[in-house]
Amino acid sequence: LLPNSTTDKELQHLRNSLPDSVKIARVEERLSALGNVIACNDYVALVHPDLDRETEEVLADTLGVEVFRQTLAGQVLVGTYCALTKPGRNSAPQNTGGSTRRVVFF
Repeated sequence: LLPNSTTDKELQHLRNSLPDSVKIARVEERLSALGNVIACNDYVALVHPDLDRETEEVLADTLGVEVFRQTLAGQVLVGTYCALTKPGRNSAPQNTGGSTRRVVFF
């Protein structure tokens, strides 16, 4: 996924440089620091609660994951506060209680 600040020339360069099997999508999203507002692995994506619905759909379609609007330890920047991997996740030490129970399902 690429932010809306990606130029057409940059997008074309990426498409020309990567194999056709790599999916590329540019999203028109006001929250453009995508790594801060999205955390994902091969199965799920946790996203900032205010992420546009259209971006959520592009994310699900492009990456083939189920998307959940979530906060972690009361923080909306889920990509900043955790890293997801196939077996689980690593998150900030403040992330305890309810948000942990809701996240650990993949």
